[in-house]
Amino acid sequence: MELTVRISGAQGEGVESAGRLTALVFSRLGYHVFAYRQYASIIKGNPTMFYQIRVSDSKIYSHGRWGSYDVLVALNKNALAAHEDKATYVIYDSADRATPKGKGEVPVPLTDLALKAGNKIMRNTVAIGALLGLLGVGLGPLADLIRAEFGEKGEKIAEQNIQAAQMGLDAAQKLAGIKAEFAKRGEPKVLMSGAEALAIGSLLSGMRLYVAYPMTPASPIMHFLAEVGPKFGAAVVQAEDEIAAINMTIGAAYAGVRAATGTSGGGFDLMHEGLGLAAMIETPVVVFLSQRGGPSTGLPTETEQSDLLMSLSPSHGEYPHVVIAPYTIEDGLYAAAKAFNIAEKYQVPVIVATDLYFNEALTTIDDVDWSKFKIERGELVTSPVVWEEYKRYKLTETGVSPRTIPGVPGGMHIATSDEHDERGDVITDRHVPELRKAMHEKRLRKLKAIEEDMAAPVVAGSAGTSMALLAWGSTAMPILDLLSVRRDLSAVIFRDIYPLNKEAAAKALGGVKLIDVEVNHEGQLALYLKRELGVDVDRKVLKWWGEPFSVDELMELV
Repeated sequence: MELTVRISGAQGEGVESAGRLTALVFSRLGYHVFAYRQYASIIKGNPTMFYQIRVSDSKIYSHGRWGSYDVLVALNKNALAAHEDKATYVIYDSADRATPKGKGEVPVPLTDLALKAGNKIMRNTVAIGALLGLLGVGLGPLADLIRAEFGEKGEKIAEQNIQAAQMGLDAAQKLAGIKAEFAKRGEPKVLMSGAEALAIGSLLSGMRLYVAYPMTPASPIMHFLAEVGPKFGAAVVQAEDEIAAINMTIGAAYAGVRAATGTSGGGFDLMHEGLGLAAMIETPVVVFLSQRGGPSTGLPTETEQSDLLMSLSPSHGEYPHVVIAPYTIEDGLYAAAKAFNIAEKYQVPVIVATDLYFNEALTTIDDVDWSKFKIERGELVTSPVVWEEYKRYKLTETGVSPRTIPGVPGGMHIATSDEHDERGDVITDRHVPELRKAMHEKRLRKLKAIEEDMAAPVVAGSAGTSMALLAWGSTAMPILDLLSVRRDLSAVIFRDIYPLNKEAAAKALGGVKLIDVEVNHEGQLALYLKRELGVDVDRKVLKWWGEPFSVDELMELV
């Protein structure tokens, strides 16, 4: 069983709240859910933003298809005209069309019923009720959610919204011959966005400070942490800009706090110098890079995967760092945990690369693997040391030196952005090329050690296929859904990207023809793999205009 619903209307008509409430209803009924919204970078005025909700009794990873859906809920005339030809059933305000045009139309007096319940603004709640009436879903789960959602605004408002939903449900059910039955499937499932997965994974991994400046699509991480972080002992700070954010994060991490920051491409540009500082003073920081269309302001509310090459070489100079790209929303929980452990074990910056599609989509999460949240702090020295013997930047075989934090007796040292010796003393005022060579090589030796901690690419789909799709990050999500129906295909999905586990990557890529699938113009992963492994792809299937791939698109293109 599978159902796809699209709720469409103008920004300001409640599409966002209607979409999320609908997704929550079906997750409470025990179904697998995936939901994604598309909107413009304005508060009001976009005539046909939408929220697409996909419901299934089996595991799903993406929004499914663009080309058709089962039910359209149109909150205005423009939405009705733009999307009705793709839907089997259409719920709309009967005031928007005097006479139904054909089969499957469900004209409900949304405005009149909302006014009857108490306020025109509740048209979206009437529409959700009508949707549940059409599908044969009882009002119970929605009523509970409304009370939880609106309860703080007063019991009266909550009850008015429940009444509005009930009237919408009753109106839809009066239309004979179109009611389906959606029974409760099982225990309620947890519904979360990619941004929430990153935030929760970070909290479970011991993060105690998050500093950021608002920038879509990274902002939802900060919004969620501002609400729930203090309950876990985590402070959230909105800095004045991204330069301040990265430097505050470095300062906290230097003091021993697990700390992170997050931004999108334009803000990441401003963080480059800070990343270099973190690498030079060997301080662990985590940066969530949430991609959107660029360059410059670009497409503020559209998705893209165009920052991969930049993330491979941020800032000037050469230094060790790590790039991880979670490939499902559930994996966002574990990618965050790995990022903090890698950062501390090797005393390097770690970039967790996602995008708008990943951050803002919602999905249901099944069982959580709690074993993946074990905290590893590496060479962190917490007991007293002998100051005369302690060398913060000691030359070691792995490149990782013993690290103390302020307050550890005997652990005093200099942390400077200039090149330095093992104790941290600056060498730029006394030309010592041998020492520069040794310290630079020490830091870069970490990459070899990190490589052993980087997982092999995920190989999914049927075994023994001659053709494999090549992907990274969120583009894997529609690909995983495609593989459930295309048994002739497999996929090689890169999650731990830099430094590359070359042996494991070469093994995963061997023996198959490759179709590179990315949401950027150049095929940046393919370019990277060509450089690192000499691997060529047979074909590229690329998008760069702000939309994620859908299953029906991939079905046609590959």
